[in-house]
Amino acid sequence: MEKKILKELLKRPGMSEQDWELLEDMIHDSIIDMRSYLNYEDEESLPEGVIPAVKELTLIRFNKDGVEGIASESQSFGGSTTYMDALPDQVKRTIRRYRRLPR
Repeated sequence: MEKKILKELLKRPGMSEQDWELLEDMIHDSIIDMRSYLNYEDEESLPEGVIPAVKELTLIRFNKDGVEGIASESQSFGGSTTYMDALPDQVKRTIRRYRRLPR
């Protein structure tokens, strides 16, 4: 699953082979987070249906890299940037059907 996600993310605009190691690490962390959220054990494989959510979570991590702890910032020339700190509702709806009740 990790290699498939990495290959797909590297096709996106702004991604390059230079980002390979960083993306690989972020994908791994995103899968761990997804397993935890869905209440899957470490040895269990995740359903294919959560791949888009793992990609989205990885992209959120990638875009926030280096700006941890900053909610938003403004530039003197009038621009501003706001950073997400949670999964978008669309992603939550996608993965909710795979979530297991805690044991």
